Amino acid sequence: MVGNIGFYVYQQIYPIYGIGMTFALTGLPVFISKLVVDTKDSRDRVALAMKIQNILIVVCLTVFCILQFAAGLIALKMDDPKLAPVIQSVSWMFLFIPFLSTWRGYFQGKMEMRPTAYSQVIEQVVRVSTILLVGYWAVKSVASPYKMGQLAMLSAPIAGFCALLFVMIWVRRHSFPVNWRRHQSTIQNRLLIKRILLEGGTLCLVSAVMLLLQLADSFSVVAGLQSFGYSLSEAQNIKGIYDRSQTLVQLGQVLSIASATAVLPGLVLANKHHQDVTFRHVAATNLRTNLAISLAMSVGLFGLMPQINRLLFASSELNLTISLYCFSIILTSILMTYNVILQSKDNYLKTMIAIIAGFLFKILVNHWFVSLMGIIGASTATLLSLVVMVVLMNVLSRKELAQLISFKQVSKLVIVLIAMLIVVELIVLGMSMLDLTINPRIEALIVAGVAIPLGVVMFFGGCVVLKVFTIREWLAIPMVGKFLKIKGVTTHENR
Repeated sequence: MVGNIGFYVYQQIYPIYGIGMTFALTGLPVFISKLVVDTKDSRDRVALAMKIQNILIVVCLTVFCILQFAAGLIALKMDDPKLAPVIQSVSWMFLFIPFLSTWRGYFQGKMEMRPTAYSQVIEQVVRVSTILLVGYWAVKSVASPYKMGQLAMLSAPIAGFCALLFVMIWVRRHSFPVNWRRHQSTIQNRLLIKRILLEGGTLCLVSAVMLLLQLADSFSVVAGLQSFGYSLSEAQNIKGIYDRSQTLVQLGQVLSIASATAVLPGLVLANKHHQDVTFRHVAATNLRTNLAISLAMSVGLFGLMPQINRLLFASSELNLTISLYCFSIILTSILMTYNVILQSKDNYLKTMIAIIAGFLFKILVNHWFVSLMGIIGASTATLLSLVVMVVLMNVLSRKELAQLISFKQVSKLVIVLIAMLIVVELIVLGMSMLDLTINPRIEALIVAGVAIPLGVVMFFGGCVVLKVFTIREWLAIPMVGKFLKIKGVTTHENR
């Protein structure tokens, strides 16, 4: 709707919104719910939630003030002073984060998921609707991309307010224990802040890992492209096209994140009861299935990138750069699973060290890579940063993460994926020769609609023929596992 420049403006500031959303929706609520579960006294739970809320109010007010009053400096560091109002627009959402994250976490700890679920749906519906209305208005009135970005980013605080309104109504309807206002939490402030920084901070970092790397891009890609030889407007246009890759990676991550988080309770339980064999079975199965699915998604995106790019964004530019970036899905899938394994053993520091090291690597090399190689340098820097994180987690946690990946299985997967890629490319080539329609986007839709299901069938069919997965692993794959259970397949494997 708003073109490459409009998308560039929005995506430059999106990481700030995304990181805030990660704090409000996943990282902090998960951490808070864990504290609530561990607290037995009902009055202690409410007092603990209030104490966390007060700490978060101080932190988020500080972030709000920095984004409001240093917006000009931040925009200057992004090589685009016109972005300052857009930064100020998104800053307002941080005023709602302390309340949203605290009460979502509190109710999750009481095994009540409805406040989180309903408030998230409300938040996203309001935000997306606002963005679409702003985009429509910007196109009709030929508004400046920066004005569009400023109004589009206001969708974040508006949506946050609507979500908070719902959560507060739920809080008012909830019956709290008598005399909870006079009750003081038994956890000391110093210990609580330490746990928020280490445990809560690690959960937030893991959830926001791609957003952190995207934030590094916001500060260095445009400047790097100018050093490579482009003008400012050309650099902004290329950055807008490059930013398409981040939306595809976010979509690709959904399955692996859901799968990794689903096994956490089982891993925690196995670790608590010292069931080491069960723990390793669950960990290895989850890692291997996530790795396989993420490999299939990345190779599929690589094979169909021109069609997917044209279908979603009306042009097929920077296909190689976007395809390369999409291989991040594989590395983030491994990273998420590693984190869940370590988190189940209450081990947070190693994950935090690995992610910070990878983020610093991205900051150090990004501008250099882009100025040397052009925009593909940004994708390369992202992949290498994720490699640094994964390798460092392996080095720091050799004992916990040893022998989880089967290299025999990976070699079989490579054969299946090569065959799948060849079949998909032949389908694309054959259908493009038919000259189906004069509209390129409709043609891309038809090609993708045929090639994707056939690619999925080819992948799973190849896995069956080469016996890539054990029965246990088949059962762990979403949807496939449900189908096998319907068929009455069970496993007693101890592999």
